[in-house]
Amino acid sequence: MRNFLLLLICLFPVVDEALAQKFEAHLQIGVNASQIDGDALVGYNKPGFLVGPIVCFPFTEVFALQTGILYSQKGSRYGKNDPNNFIQRLNYIELPLAAKFHTFEQVDFVGGITANYLINAKSDDGTGFAENSSGFENFDVCYVAAVNYAPFERTSFQIRFVNSLANIREDRFFKNRTLSFSVLFCLLKP
Repeated sequence: MRNFLLLLICLFPVVDEALAQKFEAHLQIGVNASQIDGDALVGYNKPGFLVGPIVCFPFTEVFALQTGILYSQKGSRYGKNDPNNFIQRLNYIELPLAAKFHTFEQVDFVGGITANYLINAKSDDGTGFAENSSGFENFDVCYVAAVNYAPFERTSFQIRFVNSLANIREDRFFKNRTLSFSVLFCLLKP
């Protein structure tokens, strides 16, 4: 019995270290520049917000997995001061899952997928916004690629590209394409 207790006392720090949950928590705040491929409106002309928590699970000094829950405004826009003005707003909840590689001293590369759930879709053809979610798919699976630059210990800047893997409309070839510029604030670090 005494040997067993001694073994437990010796193994406790090893087991405790192995079972400890080590993760980083970040708050991501940014802007999207988006377009819808296939709608004949060219350019990343639709601005929107990107905000939410990101959690990162480092496995080594070089590799980590990250996930989160992001609110993301996407869509397309034509003619800000044009009589043919058209705006398509798509509001999503994003659930990203990505691999993060720390390759240089202050630079990380991120790549993975994100499952997007459509909250609502509204369009404005110059007469005011109207709900038009019925033609859009409720889910949009995208690939994501990003570069993080961390000049400060608890703050980093991210450029992020997100592109749909499948159509976002049932009846047309429409795909989301988004370029994001964000700031990530580290809230918790192991």
